[in-house]
Amino acid sequence: MLLTFDIKKVNASGLSYKDDGQIPSSKIKDKKIINSNITFTKPYKLLIRASKMIQGKINQKKKTMVFEQNTTLLDAIKKASKVYEKLMDELSVETYTKQEFTAEMPYSKVYQLYLEYKVAQYEARDDKNEFDKAGIELFNNKWLKPLQNKPIGMIDEEDIQKIVNSIKRAGLSERTSRRVYQVVNPVFKYFNMKAAKFGVNIPSPALQRDLPPLNNERGLELTLEEIKELFTELQNYPITPVREIYMFLMHGRRFGEVVTLEWSDINFEENTYTIRALNNKARVDMTYHLSFRLKEALEAIGIKENGYVFSKINNKNEPYSGGSIRNHWRNKPQDPLKVDENVNYKPIVIHQIRNCIATYLKNGMGIGDDVAGAILGHKQNKTITSRYGKINYYSFGKVIDDMLDEIFGEKTVAPVDNEKLNQLKLLFPDKTEKQLIEVLNILE
Repeated sequence: MLLTFDIKKVNASGLSYKDDGQIPSSKIKDKKIINSNITFTKPYKLLIRASKMIQGKINQKKKTMVFEQNTTLLDAIKKASKVYEKLMDELSVETYTKQEFTAEMPYSKVYQLYLEYKVAQYEARDDKNEFDKAGIELFNNKWLKPLQNKPIGMIDEEDIQKIVNSIKRAGLSERTSRRVYQVVNPVFKYFNMKAAKFGVNIPSPALQRDLPPLNNERGLELTLEEIKELFTELQNYPITPVREIYMFLMHGRRFGEVVTLEWSDINFEENTYTIRALNNKARVDMTYHLSFRLKEALEAIGIKENGYVFSKINNKNEPYSGGSIRNHWRNKPQDPLKVDENVNYKPIVIHQIRNCIATYLKNGMGIGDDVAGAILGHKQNKTITSRYGKINYYSFGKVIDDMLDEIFGEKTVAPVDNEKLNQLKLLFPDKTEKQLIEVLNILE
């Protein structure tokens, strides 16, 4: 059996230990060596494996190194890592001597090589899952078709502007149209990095430096009453699991945070759920209160032990997609000729549910920006005051509960543990039952 490494401050990419029984079980977790302080009684082996995608195929180079028992594991890893880097360099030479980069190369070919390069680059990083290959490919296949068969040296700023105009005509946001630049420019940057060996350099037609600053403000023209009507419609949406996704959105979560939520992220005993750093914009783990309404939503779809909470209907190993939710959330087209009178259009884009929450909290309930921001999962600015006085996730959850109670015209009543309530009555006979229930809710 081969063991990999998970040792802090040690880069062991491509390395594995050939298990010979010398590693104590206390220093192994999930088939990974987690501690390098090991005493060896006989020689041991490290396997080095370098791999790289070459013209659509995985090419590998392997090597086994034997170390004497008096060689520390850290020294062995350092020596093996140098060999790994050398093998990767050899593979890189083999990859790119087979492909001469010229201005006549089709954009599609450069794009594919760029993706292979990015995937290989992220394989050695702890945050490799952050490379959104699927999202880039989806955008490329939908909007960048006019570039695919063109020689990369023949693509100019007019080609880019035509694509941007087509996105705007479709009624999509400025942020979406700017993604053309964000996807195309790195492809040109990669091409120039490789083509420099052949004396070729092509100025990128997709530089963003001449664009005006992006106006990221999302205007919201809905009144408080219109927000109530919209949220009530979402609460009563007749289709599962869309209705349950809407409920999480109405608690301040982003769509991407909801559909990447896994059952292991939910703690029913503590009444919390965690949006992991990998899946939120703040890039830190964010813990929120699991409200009574959210529990009901989870019970409605059927509680599982593992996997995605909201998965695809036909593939439980993949999260519910944005394309599927768009079938249930239709924005009204800006072009009157495209409006279908038989469709119940929504007055906002789905992300603006967050704007509705902020608007209602601030204007309907007098909640400040700091609490509203925390509820929406904004990264909090650290101040001296915040270090001394922190508002916990239960308090945030209570604010959301109060807001939705007011919007839906109901009162959320969490089930009371009568045994605990009776114990509190004995301990605090001078307190009313209402006061003791409030204490129980806080403790929950």
